[in-house]
Amino acid sequence: MRLQEWLTGACGVALLVALFLDWYAAGSAKADAWESFSVLDVLLALVGLMAVGLAVAAGLSRAQAVPVGIGSMLVLVGLVVSVWLAIRVASPPDGADREAGAWIGLVACIGATLSALWSIRDDRFPSAVTDAARVDIPTLPAPPRGGASP
Repeated sequence: MRLQEWLTGACGVALLVALFLDWYAAGSAKADAWESFSVLDVLLALVGLMAVGLAVAAGLSRAQAVPVGIGSMLVLVGLVVSVWLAIRVASPPDGADREAGAWIGLVACIGATLSALWSIRDDRFPSAVTDAARVDIPTLPAPPRGGASP
């Protein structure tokens, strides 16, 4: 796997973990992403799972088509979710303070999106795929000039 896939997978895991951390606090009450959002939390989980899926597909697939397909979808979904999340982090609910989970989630979502973009823009095959695709054809001597003898 290339650095891009490792980074995408790590950001996906960080995003999935951040969903369970505290995102907002108002006095002694704290809320994680599942309690704070209605639809955005599901989309954040989708981005995290797609990022981990990209890393797994890049590690297991011998062709580059599957990781590029997952990465393309992740860039599209991740871009929309990252913008939506940035707006929600910039304007927290009334009287609520941002906690560490909000910042970790935002950085992980943007990181997964950008590293997936980096992954689909890189045309180089990983060396393991290139080595597995190489077929050595044995060279045979040329036939005799007069043709085959009886």
